Amino acid sequence: MPVPCREKSVRGYSTSTMLVSSARALGFIAATLSLSTLLVSFCRVQFSVVSSDTPPGGHLRRVASVGCSVRVNTFRRNDLLDRFVKHYERCGAAREIVVVWSDAELAPPEWLVLRADRSPTADEVAVRVELFDVDSLNNRFKLLETPATDAIFSVDDDLIVSCEVLQNMIDIWASAPRQMVGVAPRLVSRDTNANGGWRYLRWWHVWWNGAYSLVLTKACILHRDYLDAFSSRSPALVSAREHVDSRRNCEDLLMSFIVANATRAPPLWFRAPYSDYGQSILSFGQHAGISSGVDHVETRGDCIATFARLFGTMPLVTSHSKLVDARSEWLW
Repeated sequence: MPVPCREKSVRGYSTSTMLVSSARALGFIAATLSLSTLLVSFCRVQFSVVSSDTPPGGHLRRVASVGCSVRVNTFRRNDLLDRFVKHYERCGAAREIVVVWSDAELAPPEWLVLRADRSPTADEVAVRVELFDVDSLNNRFKLLETPATDAIFSVDDDLIVSCEVLQNMIDIWASAPRQMVGVAPRLVSRDTNANGGWRYLRWWHVWWNGAYSLVLTKACILHRDYLDAFSSRSPALVSAREHVDSRRNCEDLLMSFIVANATRAPPLWFRAPYSDYGQSILSFGQHAGISSGVDHVETRGDCIATFARLFGTMPLVTSHSKLVDARSEWLW
């Protein structure tokens, strides 16, 4: 007689039973993941705060688009400036592009002059050039004409954010227009090695400590009233601007002091991607900016100590919070 095959068993469970159980478990996990994906998608649609066609009485509407005046500081990097203008004139959030030209020796390139002289069509962004007789970093915040919008996008010629990120920054700022909104945070702390001194700490300190005190104006949104305040004739600000000129640095730190002194609150860090061609290794150093200097950090520490003395206080407030686009985050 043939001997019937016996199923092998492991600790009392037959192989066939284990296979059936495993298949059921895998099926349950797959069903759970599918259900979770559908649930997340449903929740994002139902409870999103960025919908533009919310029925009355429903969830919060998206803040109406207010647009911004793109204000760029540039100096002898016409190739970067050309790329810059071509990018931001495609952004629907940009109402105008204002080029701050502080080069007293060289005139703006012909293409920029022609673009600024041309009357923009309904689909084009206006381009203006503000010409200054004196080369000063303070010109970044010195208005020669009234901006087209309350929101100023202060940005360097080597920095690009996507049009979507720019719109998100404006939406965030519109909910708290007295604060600065930026993508490049930095930290300020006491210098224990110097009596009453302050330390300017780069982005990796922000990452390590989970804290920041300011956002750089190389890519930030702020209210145009702060540009008027920057040019105030008060003795403290006159001395602060003179310090900026003498160091050829720190105009962005001074603006952070002005805003923090008015709000007594930290800025808002929006974590978003951006391209910094002034620091990119792909540029091979040909577009290196002020921050690439060997004494950059020490100079900015000196500026912070000077501004704190002139203001009579340290207004910068440290924050441990950041904003992210929940639509692109799974863990939020």
